[in-house]
Amino acid sequence: MDLKNKIAEAAEHVLLTNGLAKTTTKEIARAAGCSEGSLYNHFRNKEDIFLYVLRGQLKNLMGTLTSLQSLAGKETVRNNLEQVALSALEDFSNSMSLICSIFSEPDILLRHREGFTLRNEGPHRANEAVDIYLLKEKQQGRIREEMDTRAVADLLLGSCFQHAFQMNFLGNVESHEERIDFVNRVLNTLFPGG
Repeated sequence: MDLKNKIAEAAEHVLLTNGLAKTTTKEIARAAGCSEGSLYNHFRNKEDIFLYVLRGQLKNLMGTLTSLQSLAGKETVRNNLEQVALSALEDFSNSMSLICSIFSEPDILLRHREGFTLRNEGPHRANEAVDIYLLKEKQQGRIREEMDTRAVADLLLGSCFQHAFQMNFLGNVESHEERIDFVNRVLNTLFPGG
C-alpha cells in the first residue's frame, strides 16, 4: 500500500474514533506510522484528508452515478434507479458519522462549502446526476411527461439519506434484503404501477 492510502486508512480510523473536531494531523501521522511532514507531502491539511477519506467512502455511489448517464434507454428506469438507491444506502450508511461530523465545527463547514464551490462539487451534484438521467429517459418517452424529475431525484436520494441516518442513529444494521425492500417501497411510491 502506498503512503497516501496508508495515511487515508489511518485517518479514517482516527476520524471515526475521535470525530473531525478532535482529530489532529499529528494523530493521523502517528497512526499511519509516518512523520507529520510526510503527511503534508500528500495532503494540504486535515480537511483535505477528511475529503479524501469521505470520497473513498462514497465511491460506490459516485461510480454508479458516473455510469448512470450511459444507461438512459437501457434496462428499465426502475432497475437503474434501484442500483442508484442501493449504492446510496450503502455509502450513506458507511459514511454517516463522517458526514455528520462536519457540522460540529462551523469554521470547517464554511471552508468545505467554499472548497466545494471552487471545485464545483457538493452533495447536490448527486441529485443533479439523477435528474439529468431522468430527463434523458423523459426525452425517450420512458417516463411520464408530467413527472418532475428533480423532485424524483430529491425524493429518492433524500429518502436513502434519511433512512441511513435513522439506521445509524438507532444502531441498526440492515441486511442486503432489508435494503432492497426499503428501495422497492420507495420506488413503488415514486413509480406506482410499474
